Amino acid sequence: MRTPRILAEPRARSGHLRSDAEGQLGRSRASSKAVKEKTHQELLHELQVHQVELEMQNEELRRAQLALEESRDKYVDLYEFAPVGYFTVSAQAVIEEVNLTGAALMGIARQDLSHRRFERFVASQDLDRWRRHAVSVLQTGEKQVCDLLLKRADGSTFYAHLDSIRMQGPGEALAIRTAVADITERKQAEEELRIAAITFQTQEGIMITDRGAKIQRVNQAFTELTGYSAEEAVGRTPALLKSGRHDQEFYQGIWDALGRANYWQGELWNRRKNGEVYPVWMTISAVLASDGRVTHYVGSFADITQHKEAEVKLHRLAFYDPLTELPNRRLLLERLRQAFAASARSRQHGAILFIDLDHFKTLNDTKGHDVGDQLLTQVAVRLRSCMRGDDSVARLGGDEFVVMLEDLSKQEATAAKRAEAVAEKIRTAITQPYSIGGHEYHSTPSIGVSLFFDHTETADELLRRADVALYRAKAAGRNTLRFFDPSMQAALEAHAALEEELRHALLLEQLKPYLQMQMDSTRRIVGAEVLLRWEHPERGLISAAD
Repeated sequence: MRTPRILAEPRARSGHLRSDAEGQLGRSRASSKAVKEKTHQELLHELQVHQVELEMQNEELRRAQLALEESRDKYVDLYEFAPVGYFTVSAQAVIEEVNLTGAALMGIARQDLSHRRFERFVASQDLDRWRRHAVSVLQTGEKQVCDLLLKRADGSTFYAHLDSIRMQGPGEALAIRTAVADITERKQAEEELRIAAITFQTQEGIMITDRGAKIQRVNQAFTELTGYSAEEAVGRTPALLKSGRHDQEFYQGIWDALGRANYWQGELWNRRKNGEVYPVWMTISAVLASDGRVTHYVGSFADITQHKEAEVKLHRLAFYDPLTELPNRRLLLERLRQAFAASARSRQHGAILFIDLDHFKTLNDTKGHDVGDQLLTQVAVRLRSCMRGDDSVARLGGDEFVVMLEDLSKQEATAAKRAEAVAEKIRTAITQPYSIGGHEYHSTPSIGVSLFFDHTETADELLRRADVALYRAKAAGRNTLRFFDPSMQAALEAHAALEEELRHALLLEQLKPYLQMQMDSTRRIVGAEVLLRWEHPERGLISAAD
Protein backbone atom coordinates (compact mmCIF):
# COMPACT_ATOMS: atom_id res chain seq x y z
CA MET A 1 0.00 0.00 0.00
CA ARG A 2 1.38 3.41 -0.93
CA THR A 3 1.85 5.76 2.11
CA PRO A 4 -0.08 9.06 1.92
CA ARG A 5 1.85 12.31 1.59
CA ILE A 6 2.87 14.02 4.88
CA LEU A 7 0.80 17.07 5.65
CA ALA A 8 2.44 20.28 4.34
CA GLU A 9 1.41 22.56 7.25
CA PRO A 10 3.68 21.04 10.02
CA ARG A 11 6.64 21.01 7.61
CA ALA A 12 6.12 24.66 6.71
CA ARG A 13 5.83 25.63 10.36
CA SER A 14 9.08 23.78 11.21
CA GLY A 15 10.89 25.76 8.54
CA HIS A 16 9.51 28.99 9.94
CA LEU A 17 10.83 28.17 13.44
CA ARG A 18 14.26 27.37 12.01
CA SER A 19 14.32 30.71 10.22
CA ASP A 20 13.39 32.50 13.40
CA ALA A 21 16.14 30.69 15.34
CA GLU A 22 18.78 31.60 12.77
CA GLY A 23 17.63 35.20 12.88
CA GLN A 24 17.94 35.21 16.60
CA LEU A 25 21.42 33.70 16.41
CA GLY A 26 22.52 36.46 14.00
CA ARG A 27 21.19 39.13 16.19
CA SER A 28 22.85 37.45 19.14
CA ARG A 29 26.31 37.61 17.44
CA ALA A 30 25.84 41.20 16.33
CA SER A 31 25.15 42.23 19.83
CA SER A 32 27.74 40.03 21.54
CA LYS A 33 29.23 43.11 23.10
CA ALA A 34 25.88 43.95 24.57
CA VAL A 35 25.49 40.41 25.82
CA LYS A 36 28.77 40.63 27.67
CA GLU A 37 27.49 43.65 29.37
CA LYS A 38 24.39 41.83 30.56
CA THR A 39 24.35 40.51 33.97
CA HIS A 40 24.43 36.81 34.69
CA GLN A 41 20.81 36.90 35.87
CA GLU A 42 19.57 38.42 32.60
CA LEU A 43 21.36 35.77 30.54
CA LEU A 44 19.88 32.97 32.62
CA HIS A 45 16.45 34.45 32.18
CA GLU A 46 16.83 34.58 28.43
CA LEU A 47 18.00 30.97 28.27
CA GLN A 48 14.99 29.89 30.26
CA VAL A 49 12.72 31.72 27.83
CA HIS A 50 14.35 29.94 24.89
CA GLN A 51 13.95 26.62 26.63
CA VAL A 52 10.22 27.23 27.07
CA GLU A 53 9.94 28.18 23.42
CA LEU A 54 11.70 24.98 22.35
CA GLU A 55 9.42 22.89 24.53
CA MET A 56 6.39 24.57 23.01
CA GLN A 57 7.78 23.87 19.54
CA ASN A 58 8.38 20.23 20.41
CA GLU A 59 4.80 19.88 21.72
CA GLU A 60 3.47 21.39 18.52
CA LEU A 61 5.51 18.94 16.46
CA ARG A 62 4.29 16.03 18.57
CA ARG A 63 0.67 17.04 18.04
CA ALA A 64 1.27 17.34 14.30
CA GLN A 65 2.81 13.87 14.26
CA LEU A 66 -0.18 12.40 16.14
CA ALA A 67 -2.58 14.08 13.72
CA LEU A 68 -0.59 12.67 10.82
CA GLU A 69 -0.69 9.15 12.26
CA GLU A 70 -4.40 9.42 12.98
CA SER A 71 -5.05 10.59 9.44
CA ARG A 72 -3.01 7.70 8.10
CA ASP A 73 -4.90 5.18 10.28
CA LYS A 74 -8.21 6.54 9.02
CA TYR A 75 -7.00 6.21 5.46
CA VAL A 76 -5.88 2.64 6.07
CA ASP A 77 -9.22 1.74 7.65
CA LEU A 78 -11.13 3.33 4.80
CA TYR A 79 -9.01 1.43 2.30
CA GLU A 80 -8.98 -1.95 4.00
CA PHE A 81 -12.61 -2.10 5.10
CA ALA A 82 -14.25 -0.24 2.23
CA PRO A 83 -17.58 -1.75 1.03
CA VAL A 84 -15.90 -2.64 -2.27
CA GLY A 85 -12.74 -4.53 -3.07
CA TYR A 86 -9.75 -2.51 -4.32
CA PHE A 87 -7.30 -4.21 -6.64
CA THR A 88 -4.11 -2.82 -8.15
CA VAL A 89 -3.33 -4.87 -11.24
CA SER A 90 -0.16 -4.50 -13.29
CA ALA A 91 -0.14 -4.00 -17.03
CA GLN A 92 0.54 -7.73 -17.23
CA ALA A 93 -2.73 -8.32 -15.31
CA VAL A 94 -0.93 -9.49 -12.16
CA ILE A 95 -2.45 -8.52 -8.81
CA GLU A 96 -0.06 -6.22 -6.96
CA GLU A 97 -2.22 -4.95 -4.13
CA VAL A 98 -5.65 -5.81 -2.73
CA ASN A 99 -7.56 -4.65 0.32
CA LEU A 100 -9.18 -6.94 2.88
CA THR A 101 -12.62 -6.55 1.31
CA GLY A 102 -11.26 -7.68 -2.04
CA ALA A 103 -9.67 -10.74 -0.48
CA ALA A 104 -12.92 -11.56 1.31
CA LEU A 105 -14.86 -11.29 -1.99
CA MET A 106 -12.51 -13.85 -3.55
CA GLY A 107 -12.62 -16.09 -0.49
CA ILE A 108 -8.84 -16.27 -0.22
CA ALA A 109 -6.15 -14.80 2.06
CA ARG A 110 -4.65 -11.54 0.85
CA GLN A 111 -1.10 -12.89 0.76
CA ASP A 112 -2.29 -15.72 -1.50
CA LEU A 113 -3.75 -13.23 -3.97
CA SER A 114 -0.59 -11.26 -4.54
CA HIS A 115 1.36 -12.00 -7.73
CA ARG A 116 -1.45 -14.05 -9.21
CA ARG A 117 -3.10 -13.19 -12.50
CA PHE A 118 -6.47 -11.50 -12.06
CA GLU A 119 -8.04 -13.49 -14.88
CA ARG A 120 -7.67 -16.68 -12.82
CA PHE A 121 -10.65 -15.37 -10.89
CA VAL A 122 -12.74 -14.55 -13.98
CA ALA A 123 -15.34 -17.08 -15.20
CA SER A 124 -14.36 -18.62 -18.54
CA GLN A 125 -17.34 -17.14 -20.40
CA ASP A 126 -16.24 -13.61 -19.39
CA LEU A 127 -12.47 -13.88 -20.02
CA ASP A 128 -12.62 -12.07 -23.35
CA ARG A 129 -14.68 -9.26 -21.82
CA TRP A 130 -12.14 -8.79 -19.00
CA ARG A 131 -9.20 -8.70 -21.43
CA ARG A 132 -10.90 -6.09 -23.63
CA HIS A 133 -11.72 -4.06 -20.52
CA ALA A 134 -8.11 -4.11 -19.25
CA VAL A 135 -6.65 -3.17 -22.64
CA SER A 136 -9.10 -0.29 -23.03
CA VAL A 137 -8.23 1.11 -19.58
CA LEU A 138 -4.48 0.95 -20.23
CA GLN A 139 -4.75 2.44 -23.72
CA THR A 140 -7.22 5.26 -23.12
CA GLY A 141 -6.42 6.17 -19.54
CA GLU A 142 -10.09 6.90 -19.06
CA LYS A 143 -12.37 5.46 -16.40
CA GLN A 144 -14.02 2.24 -17.59
CA VAL A 145 -16.78 0.07 -16.11
CA CYS A 146 -17.57 -3.57 -16.75
CA ASP A 147 -19.79 -6.35 -15.30
CA LEU A 148 -18.18 -9.78 -14.98
CA LEU A 149 -18.88 -13.17 -13.47
CA LEU A 150 -16.02 -13.82 -11.02
CA LYS A 151 -14.95 -17.08 -9.36
CA ARG A 152 -14.10 -17.48 -5.70
CA ALA A 153 -11.40 -19.80 -4.44
CA ASP A 154 -14.01 -22.47 -3.60
CA GLY A 155 -15.34 -22.46 -7.17
CA SER A 156 -18.55 -20.53 -6.45
CA THR A 157 -19.31 -17.49 -8.61
CA PHE A 158 -20.78 -14.04 -8.16
CA TYR A 159 -21.60 -11.11 -10.40
CA ALA A 160 -19.23 -8.17 -9.98
CA HIS A 161 -19.17 -4.57 -11.18
CA LEU A 162 -15.66 -3.30 -12.03
CA ASP A 163 -14.87 0.42 -11.92
CA SER A 164 -11.33 0.81 -13.30
CA ILE A 165 -8.85 3.59 -14.08
CA ARG A 166 -5.23 3.69 -15.23
CA MET A 167 -2.63 4.85 -12.72
CA GLN A 168 1.09 5.59 -12.93
CA GLY A 169 3.22 7.21 -10.26
CA PRO A 170 6.56 8.97 -10.85
CA GLY A 171 9.00 6.35 -12.02
CA GLU A 172 6.36 3.63 -11.78
CA ALA A 173 4.99 1.27 -14.43
CA LEU A 174 1.45 1.45 -15.73
CA ALA A 175 -1.17 -0.27 -13.58
CA ILE A 176 -4.92 -0.53 -13.20
CA ARG A 177 -6.72 0.44 -10.02
CA THR A 178 -10.08 -1.43 -9.94
CA ALA A 179 -12.95 -1.19 -7.48
CA VAL A 180 -14.88 -4.47 -7.40
CA ALA A 181 -18.48 -4.58 -6.03
CA ASP A 182 -20.62 -7.71 -5.58
CA ILE A 183 -23.82 -7.06 -7.57
CA THR A 184 -25.28 -10.59 -7.40
CA GLU A 185 -28.42 -9.42 -5.59
CA ARG A 186 -28.91 -6.61 -8.09
CA LYS A 187 -28.51 -9.02 -11.00
CA GLN A 188 -30.99 -11.41 -9.44
CA ALA A 189 -33.43 -8.57 -8.89
CA GLU A 190 -33.03 -7.49 -12.52
CA GLU A 191 -33.58 -11.08 -13.65
CA GLU A 192 -36.68 -11.36 -11.51
CA LEU A 193 -37.96 -8.09 -12.95
CA ARG A 194 -37.38 -9.37 -16.48
CA ILE A 195 -39.15 -12.62 -15.68
CA ALA A 196 -42.00 -10.71 -14.05
CA ALA A 197 -42.26 -8.46 -17.10
CA ILE A 198 -42.40 -11.46 -19.43
CA THR A 199 -44.87 -13.23 -17.14
CA PHE A 200 -47.06 -10.13 -17.08
CA GLN A 201 -47.27 -10.34 -20.86
CA THR A 202 -48.51 -13.93 -20.79
CA GLN A 203 -51.65 -15.09 -22.56
CA GLU A 204 -53.38 -15.35 -19.19
CA GLY A 205 -55.25 -12.36 -17.87
CA ILE A 206 -53.49 -10.81 -14.86
CA MET A 207 -54.73 -8.22 -12.43
CA ILE A 208 -52.91 -6.85 -9.40
CA THR A 209 -54.93 -5.38 -6.55
CA ASP A 210 -54.05 -3.73 -3.26
CA ARG A 211 -54.94 -5.42 0.02
CA GLY A 212 -58.41 -3.86 -0.24
CA ALA A 213 -58.97 -5.64 -3.60
CA LYS A 214 -58.85 -2.41 -5.61
CA ILE A 215 -57.32 -3.08 -9.04
CA GLN A 216 -53.98 -1.31 -9.54
CA ARG A 217 -52.72 -2.88 -12.74
CA VAL A 218 -53.85 -5.26 -15.50
CA ASN A 219 -52.07 -6.73 -18.51
CA GLN A 220 -53.02 -6.75 -22.17
CA ALA A 221 -54.42 -10.29 -21.97
CA PHE A 222 -56.85 -9.07 -19.27
CA THR A 223 -58.19 -6.48 -21.72
CA GLU A 224 -58.48 -9.03 -24.52
CA LEU A 225 -60.29 -11.56 -22.32
CA THR A 226 -62.66 -9.20 -20.50
CA GLY A 227 -63.14 -6.34 -22.94
CA TYR A 228 -62.24 -3.80 -20.22
CA SER A 229 -59.31 -1.45 -20.91
CA ALA A 230 -56.73 -0.72 -18.21
CA GLU A 231 -58.28 2.71 -17.68
CA GLU A 232 -61.72 1.15 -17.14
CA ALA A 233 -60.44 -1.52 -14.71
CA VAL A 234 -57.88 0.33 -12.57
CA GLY A 235 -59.44 1.72 -9.41
CA ARG A 236 -62.35 -0.72 -9.46
CA THR A 237 -62.64 -4.15 -7.82
CA PRO A 238 -62.81 -7.57 -9.51
CA ALA A 239 -66.56 -7.44 -8.85
CA LEU A 240 -66.90 -5.81 -12.29
CA LEU A 241 -66.32 -9.34 -13.70
CA LYS A 242 -69.01 -11.07 -11.63
CA SER A 243 -71.27 -13.30 -13.72
CA GLY A 244 -74.08 -13.71 -11.20
CA ARG A 245 -73.68 -17.49 -11.23
CA HIS A 246 -71.99 -17.64 -7.82
CA ASP A 247 -73.50 -16.66 -4.50
CA GLN A 248 -71.85 -14.69 -1.69
CA GLU A 249 -70.92 -17.90 0.09
CA PHE A 250 -68.76 -18.93 -2.89
CA TYR A 251 -66.77 -15.69 -2.83
CA GLN A 252 -66.47 -15.84 0.95
CA GLY A 253 -64.89 -19.26 0.52
CA ILE A 254 -62.24 -17.68 -1.70
CA TRP A 255 -61.42 -15.04 0.94
CA ASP A 256 -61.32 -17.72 3.64
CA ALA A 257 -58.77 -19.73 1.60
CA LEU A 258 -56.64 -16.61 1.05
CA GLY A 259 -56.76 -15.89 4.76
CA ARG A 260 -55.61 -19.43 5.62
CA ALA A 261 -53.05 -20.16 2.92
CA ASN A 262 -52.59 -16.86 1.02
CA TYR A 263 -53.63 -18.83 -2.09
CA TRP A 264 -56.75 -19.96 -3.93
CA GLN A 265 -57.25 -21.80 -7.20
CA GLY A 266 -60.41 -22.98 -8.89
CA GLU A 267 -63.01 -22.64 -11.62
CA LEU A 268 -65.50 -19.81 -11.76
CA TRP A 269 -67.64 -17.92 -14.25
CA ASN A 270 -66.85 -14.34 -15.32
CA ARG A 271 -68.77 -11.83 -17.42
CA ARG A 272 -67.19 -9.86 -20.27
CA LYS A 273 -67.91 -6.20 -20.86
CA ASN A 274 -70.33 -7.19 -23.64
CA GLY A 275 -72.32 -9.31 -21.18
CA GLU A 276 -71.07 -12.71 -22.35
CA VAL A 277 -70.60 -15.20 -19.51
CA TYR A 278 -67.66 -17.59 -19.80
CA PRO A 279 -65.76 -20.06 -17.57
CA VAL A 280 -62.22 -19.33 -16.33
CA TRP A 281 -59.59 -21.14 -14.31
CA MET A 282 -58.47 -18.63 -11.67
CA THR A 283 -55.41 -18.47 -9.43
CA ILE A 284 -55.08 -15.84 -6.68
CA SER A 285 -51.89 -15.36 -4.62
CA ALA A 286 -51.27 -12.94 -1.77
CA VAL A 287 -48.10 -10.82 -1.83
CA LEU A 288 -46.54 -10.53 1.62
CA ALA A 289 -44.25 -7.88 3.09
CA SER A 290 -41.20 -8.85 5.16
CA ASP A 291 -43.32 -8.67 8.32
CA GLY A 292 -45.89 -11.12 6.89
CA ARG A 293 -48.49 -8.45 6.18
CA VAL A 294 -50.50 -8.78 2.94
CA THR A 295 -49.74 -5.87 0.61
CA HIS A 296 -51.23 -7.00 -2.70
CA TYR A 297 -53.11 -9.79 -4.44
CA VAL A 298 -52.17 -11.15 -7.87
CA GLY A 299 -54.91 -12.89 -9.82
CA SER A 300 -54.36 -14.74 -13.09
CA PHE A 301 -57.05 -16.44 -15.15
CA ALA A 302 -57.50 -18.26 -18.44
CA ASP A 303 -60.60 -18.71 -20.58
CA ILE A 304 -61.46 -22.42 -20.46
CA THR A 305 -64.51 -22.26 -22.74
CA GLN A 306 -62.93 -24.62 -25.27
CA HIS A 307 -61.86 -26.93 -22.47
CA LYS A 308 -65.41 -27.04 -21.11
CA GLU A 309 -66.78 -27.68 -24.60
CA ALA A 310 -64.29 -30.49 -25.04
CA GLU A 311 -65.39 -31.94 -21.70
CA VAL A 312 -69.00 -31.87 -22.86
CA LYS A 313 -68.03 -33.58 -26.12
CA LEU A 314 -66.06 -36.24 -24.28
CA HIS A 315 -68.96 -36.77 -21.90
CA ARG A 316 -71.38 -37.20 -24.79
CA LEU A 317 -69.02 -39.60 -26.52
CA ALA A 318 -68.65 -41.60 -23.31
CA PHE A 319 -72.31 -41.67 -22.28
CA TYR A 320 -74.45 -41.02 -25.39
CA ASP A 321 -75.13 -42.76 -28.67
CA PRO A 322 -73.79 -40.52 -31.48
CA LEU A 323 -76.55 -41.47 -33.96
CA THR A 324 -79.70 -41.00 -31.86
CA GLU A 325 -78.15 -38.86 -29.06
CA LEU A 326 -79.82 -41.20 -26.56
CA PRO A 327 -77.94 -42.44 -23.47
CA ASN A 328 -75.80 -45.49 -24.19
CA ARG A 329 -75.45 -48.72 -22.21
CA ARG A 330 -72.86 -47.20 -19.84
CA LEU A 331 -75.12 -44.32 -18.81
CA LEU A 332 -78.16 -46.60 -18.65
CA LEU A 333 -76.42 -48.92 -16.17
CA GLU A 334 -75.49 -45.93 -14.02
CA ARG A 335 -79.09 -44.69 -14.05
CA LEU A 336 -80.32 -48.17 -13.22
CA ARG A 337 -78.14 -48.29 -10.12
CA GLN A 338 -79.50 -44.92 -9.07
CA ALA A 339 -83.06 -46.16 -9.74
CA PHE A 340 -82.46 -49.21 -7.53
CA ALA A 341 -81.34 -46.96 -4.66
CA ALA A 342 -84.35 -44.70 -5.17
CA SER A 343 -86.68 -47.71 -5.23
CA ALA A 344 -85.23 -48.92 -1.93
CA ARG A 345 -86.02 -45.55 -0.36
CA SER A 346 -89.47 -45.02 -1.86
CA ARG A 347 -90.56 -48.69 -1.88
CA GLN A 348 -91.85 -48.10 -5.42
CA HIS A 349 -91.61 -50.64 -8.24
CA GLY A 350 -89.97 -49.80 -11.54
CA ALA A 351 -89.72 -51.54 -14.91
CA ILE A 352 -87.35 -52.13 -17.79
CA LEU A 353 -88.72 -52.33 -21.35
CA PHE A 354 -86.38 -54.06 -23.80
CA ILE A 355 -87.38 -53.03 -27.36
CA ASP A 356 -86.21 -54.62 -30.60
CA LEU A 357 -87.36 -53.65 -34.11
CA ASP A 358 -88.75 -56.59 -36.07
CA HIS A 359 -86.95 -57.51 -39.32
CA PHE A 360 -84.63 -54.50 -39.04
CA LYS A 361 -81.73 -56.46 -40.53
CA THR A 362 -83.77 -57.09 -43.66
CA LEU A 363 -84.35 -53.32 -44.04
CA ASN A 364 -80.65 -52.64 -43.63
CA ASP A 365 -79.68 -55.32 -46.15
CA THR A 366 -82.22 -54.29 -48.79
CA LYS A 367 -82.39 -50.51 -48.46
CA GLY A 368 -78.94 -49.74 -47.06
CA HIS A 369 -77.57 -48.57 -43.73
CA ASP A 370 -78.44 -44.93 -44.45
CA VAL A 371 -82.15 -45.76 -44.52
CA GLY A 372 -81.71 -47.93 -41.43
CA ASP A 373 -79.99 -45.07 -39.55
CA GLN A 374 -82.77 -42.64 -40.45
CA LEU A 375 -85.34 -45.13 -39.21
CA LEU A 376 -83.46 -45.53 -35.89
CA THR A 377 -83.31 -41.76 -35.48
CA GLN A 378 -87.06 -41.40 -35.99
CA VAL A 379 -87.75 -44.28 -33.59
CA ALA A 380 -85.65 -42.49 -30.95
CA VAL A 381 -87.76 -39.35 -31.37
CA ARG A 382 -90.99 -41.35 -30.96
CA LEU A 383 -89.66 -43.11 -27.86
CA ARG A 384 -88.83 -39.75 -26.24
CA SER A 385 -92.36 -38.55 -26.93
CA CYS A 386 -93.78 -41.51 -24.97
CA MET A 387 -91.70 -40.85 -21.85
CA ARG A 388 -92.67 -39.19 -18.60
CA GLY A 389 -90.35 -36.64 -17.02
CA ASP A 390 -88.43 -39.11 -14.84
CA ASP A 391 -88.27 -41.94 -17.37
CA SER A 392 -85.13 -42.77 -19.35
CA VAL A 393 -84.63 -44.19 -22.82
CA ALA A 394 -81.33 -45.56 -24.13
CA ARG A 395 -79.97 -47.25 -27.23
CA LEU A 396 -77.83 -50.31 -26.55
CA GLY A 397 -76.73 -50.71 -30.15
CA GLY A 398 -78.17 -51.82 -33.48
CA ASP A 399 -81.95 -51.75 -33.26
CA GLU A 400 -82.10 -52.42 -29.51
CA PHE A 401 -83.59 -49.78 -27.21
CA VAL A 402 -84.26 -49.81 -23.47
CA VAL A 403 -86.81 -47.75 -21.56
CA MET A 404 -86.55 -47.42 -17.78
CA LEU A 405 -89.71 -46.52 -15.85
CA GLU A 406 -89.56 -45.42 -12.21
CA ASP A 407 -92.07 -44.89 -9.40
CA LEU A 408 -94.81 -46.98 -11.01
CA SER A 409 -96.50 -48.14 -7.80
CA LYS A 410 -95.85 -49.75 -4.44
CA GLN A 411 -98.10 -52.61 -5.57
CA GLU A 412 -96.51 -55.04 -8.03
CA ALA A 413 -99.75 -55.70 -9.94
CA THR A 414 -100.45 -52.00 -10.39
CA ALA A 415 -96.86 -51.40 -11.45
CA ALA A 416 -97.14 -54.16 -14.07
CA LYS A 417 -100.38 -52.70 -15.43
CA ARG A 418 -98.85 -49.24 -15.78
CA ALA A 419 -95.73 -50.65 -17.43
CA GLU A 420 -97.93 -52.53 -19.88
CA ALA A 421 -99.78 -49.30 -20.71
CA VAL A 422 -96.52 -47.51 -21.51
CA ALA A 423 -95.32 -50.48 -23.58
CA GLU A 424 -98.53 -50.44 -25.62
CA LYS A 425 -98.18 -46.71 -26.13
CA ILE A 426 -94.64 -47.28 -27.43
CA ARG A 427 -95.75 -50.15 -29.67
CA THR A 428 -98.49 -47.99 -31.18
CA ALA A 429 -96.10 -45.09 -31.77
CA ILE A 430 -93.44 -47.24 -33.45
CA THR A 431 -95.88 -49.02 -35.76
CA GLN A 432 -96.97 -45.73 -37.39
CA PRO A 433 -95.61 -45.27 -40.97
CA TYR A 434 -92.22 -43.62 -41.52
CA SER A 435 -91.32 -41.24 -44.34
CA ILE A 436 -87.67 -41.64 -45.37
CA GLY A 437 -86.31 -40.16 -48.58
CA GLY A 438 -89.79 -39.74 -50.04
CA HIS A 439 -90.71 -43.37 -49.38
CA GLU A 440 -92.98 -44.87 -46.76
CA TYR A 441 -91.66 -47.57 -44.45
CA HIS A 442 -93.24 -49.64 -41.71
CA SER A 443 -91.72 -51.19 -38.64
CA THR A 444 -93.02 -53.09 -35.63
CA PRO A 445 -91.44 -53.69 -32.24
CA SER A 446 -91.10 -56.69 -29.95
CA ILE A 447 -91.01 -55.66 -26.29
CA GLY A 448 -89.82 -57.54 -23.22
CA VAL A 449 -90.77 -56.18 -19.80
CA SER A 450 -89.15 -56.90 -16.43
CA LEU A 451 -90.12 -55.27 -13.12
CA PHE A 452 -87.59 -54.32 -10.44
CA PHE A 453 -87.89 -53.49 -6.77
CA ASP A 454 -85.26 -52.47 -4.22
CA HIS A 455 -81.89 -54.22 -4.76
CA THR A 456 -83.24 -57.68 -5.48
CA GLU A 457 -81.16 -57.96 -8.66
CA THR A 458 -78.22 -56.30 -10.41
CA ALA A 459 -78.54 -54.04 -13.43
CA ASP A 460 -77.05 -56.69 -15.74
CA GLU A 461 -79.39 -59.34 -14.35
CA LEU A 462 -82.39 -57.09 -14.88
CA LEU A 463 -81.40 -56.50 -18.51
CA ARG A 464 -80.99 -60.25 -19.04
CA ARG A 465 -84.50 -60.84 -17.71
CA ALA A 466 -85.94 -58.21 -20.02
CA ASP A 467 -84.05 -59.83 -22.90
CA VAL A 468 -85.62 -63.20 -22.05
CA ALA A 469 -89.07 -61.58 -22.15
CA LEU A 470 -88.18 -60.01 -25.51
CA TYR A 471 -87.21 -63.42 -26.84
CA ARG A 472 -90.64 -64.71 -25.82
CA ALA A 473 -92.32 -61.78 -27.55
CA LYS A 474 -90.52 -62.60 -30.78
CA ALA A 475 -91.37 -66.27 -30.42
CA ALA A 476 -95.01 -65.26 -30.01
CA GLY A 477 -95.05 -63.75 -33.49
CA ARG A 478 -93.44 -60.30 -32.97
CA ASN A 479 -95.18 -56.92 -32.71
CA THR A 480 -96.19 -57.80 -29.19
CA LEU A 481 -94.95 -57.64 -25.60
CA ARG A 482 -94.21 -60.17 -22.93
CA PHE A 483 -93.42 -59.90 -19.20
CA PHE A 484 -90.62 -61.84 -17.63
CA ASP A 485 -91.50 -64.52 -15.09
CA PRO A 486 -89.35 -67.31 -13.58
CA SER A 487 -90.94 -70.00 -15.77
CA MET A 488 -89.73 -68.12 -18.83
CA GLN A 489 -86.21 -68.20 -17.48
CA ALA A 490 -86.40 -71.91 -16.63
CA ALA A 491 -87.72 -72.80 -20.09
CA LEU A 492 -85.06 -70.70 -21.75
CA GLU A 493 -82.30 -72.30 -19.71
CA ALA A 494 -83.67 -75.80 -20.47
CA HIS A 495 -83.80 -75.00 -24.17
CA ALA A 496 -80.21 -73.69 -24.07
CA ALA A 497 -79.05 -76.84 -22.27
CA LEU A 498 -80.87 -79.00 -24.83
CA GLU A 499 -79.12 -77.21 -27.69
CA GLU A 500 -75.74 -77.76 -26.06
CA GLU A 501 -76.43 -81.50 -25.46
CA LEU A 502 -77.68 -81.88 -29.03
CA ARG A 503 -74.31 -80.71 -30.35
CA HIS A 504 -72.62 -83.47 -28.36
CA ALA A 505 -75.28 -85.99 -29.42
CA LEU A 506 -74.16 -85.77 -33.03
CA LEU A 507 -70.56 -86.47 -32.09
CA LEU A 508 -71.57 -89.36 -29.79
CA GLU A 509 -73.83 -90.88 -32.49
CA GLN A 510 -76.94 -90.65 -30.31
CA LEU A 511 -79.11 -89.63 -33.30
CA LYS A 512 -80.77 -92.64 -34.97
CA PRO A 513 -82.63 -92.68 -38.30
CA TYR A 514 -86.04 -94.45 -38.54
CA LEU A 515 -87.81 -95.32 -41.81
CA GLN A 516 -91.58 -94.90 -42.15
CA MET A 517 -92.86 -96.75 -45.23
CA GLN A 518 -95.18 -94.96 -47.64
CA MET A 519 -97.72 -97.02 -49.65
CA ASP A 520 -100.29 -96.29 -52.31
CA SER A 521 -103.93 -97.33 -52.30
CA THR A 522 -102.99 -100.85 -53.39
CA ARG A 523 -100.69 -101.09 -50.39
CA ARG A 524 -97.68 -101.09 -52.67
CA ILE A 525 -94.58 -99.48 -51.14
CA VAL A 526 -93.81 -96.40 -53.14
CA GLY A 527 -91.28 -94.73 -50.82
CA ALA A 528 -90.21 -94.08 -47.27
CA GLU A 529 -90.08 -91.11 -44.84
CA VAL A 530 -86.83 -90.88 -42.90
CA LEU A 531 -87.29 -89.80 -39.27
CA LEU A 532 -84.42 -88.81 -36.94
CA ARG A 533 -84.74 -89.72 -33.28
CA TRP A 534 -82.49 -88.78 -30.36
CA GLU A 535 -81.76 -91.59 -27.96
CA HIS A 536 -80.55 -89.73 -24.82
CA PRO A 537 -78.61 -91.97 -22.40
CA GLU A 538 -80.48 -90.52 -19.37
CA ARG A 539 -83.73 -89.08 -20.72
CA GLY A 540 -84.44 -91.84 -23.23
CA LEU A 541 -86.06 -91.17 -26.57
CA ILE A 542 -86.54 -87.39 -27.02
CA SER A 543 -89.34 -86.26 -29.29
CA ALA A 544 -88.57 -84.08 -32.29
CA ALA A 545 -91.18 -81.67 -30.95
CA ASP A 546 -88.94 -81.05 -27.91
